[in-house]
Amino acid sequence: MQPRIYATMLTDCNATYHMNQLVNIAGTSGFPRTCIQYFMFNPHEIAAINLLVDELAAEFNSIETPQFAKMCEDIAIRLPPRVVELLRGLSSGTHRIGAVIFKGYPLDDERIGDSPRHWDAPWAGTACLREEIFQCLISSGVGSLFGWNTQENGRYLRHIVPIKKDEDEQLGGSSKTPLIWHTEEAFHPARADFFTLMCYRNSEGAATTVVSVDDIDLPEHTKAILAQERFVIEPDKSHFPVNNDSKQWRLEQEAFKHIYAMLEKPVPCAVLFGPTHARMFRVDQAFMTTVDDDTVAQTALDELHLEMNCKAKSIVMTPGDIMLLDNMTVAHGRSVYMPNYGPKQRWMRRINISIAHRNKAIYQDPSNIRRMI
Repeated sequence: MQPRIYATMLTDCNATYHMNQLVNIAGTSGFPRTCIQYFMFNPHEIAAINLLVDELAAEFNSIETPQFAKMCEDIAIRLPPRVVELLRGLSSGTHRIGAVIFKGYPLDDERIGDSPRHWDAPWAGTACLREEIFQCLISSGVGSLFGWNTQENGRYLRHIVPIKKDEDEQLGGSSKTPLIWHTEEAFHPARADFFTLMCYRNSEGAATTVVSVDDIDLPEHTKAILAQERFVIEPDKSHFPVNNDSKQWRLEQEAFKHIYAMLEKPVPCAVLFGPTHARMFRVDQAFMTTVDDDTVAQTALDELHLEMNCKAKSIVMTPGDIMLLDNMTVAHGRSVYMPNYGPKQRWMRRINISIAHRNKAIYQDPSNIRRMI
């Protein structure tokens, strides 16, 4: 496939966290294993971030250029010290936090205009450029941003909005069916290490569900099976040409050769991987099966999914929130919700992030990826 070249531990099942569970992170150290932490910007941090946004907005009218991306990555080291400490800790592995929800950044609902009716929105000259820059700065503080050539032609910052025709699909535009457990691009060796979701609107109250591999409690024999290459994951539908037809560009069928190859001959993989003291996993419940109908492996996979359901946590994001997720240690999904399909409909944005020392595949096979730099 072709991606585009250039707190506290919360353990109760199925809990929904709102504003009253805020935790300020102030220089955590060691190797905490935390599924969710909340970070509240203070007024001085917001003012400092806005100065950086001003600097970039004065020079660029789009975040979708290598020049913007390089400057954004350079400037991200000038984010407020408390923010830099947290993001560097996540990038280096000093902090093992599945999801950080940043809160307190003001979003001007009137200035950003109507929610897009479709993900196929213009790339430049947007009314929400300041919000786009803000998300890119937070994301660039962790690693390098990238997009997939087979997903919106490599766009770095994707729109996630409800789409009527997709309401029953396992796609970001669905609403009548829950998005079930998955890690982003689980089928691909060069999948993101982290990614960010930013909420522009969510009056419908859709909940993002998360679960950490560190919260999973399974028998040793089940974990041993899940650590064997007895599973296959097919590419999800968001990487098919039919779901990438756009008014912004003409599709290049050559980019989808990798997708077709992975569909025809998926490579067996393990669900659990990494050292035992720092386990990681990959899952995609809707597109995952076992090799040769392996019933023992399927039983282990079913056990995993049941345990994930029990340990699930739900977060209802509000405008201005950014959720930074570790794509190697956390799976996520989304609840059913009733979209209003109007100018104020649910509107989220997503950015993929790669870290060189953690995911070498993305650097060893750059033909698959459009990087920011």
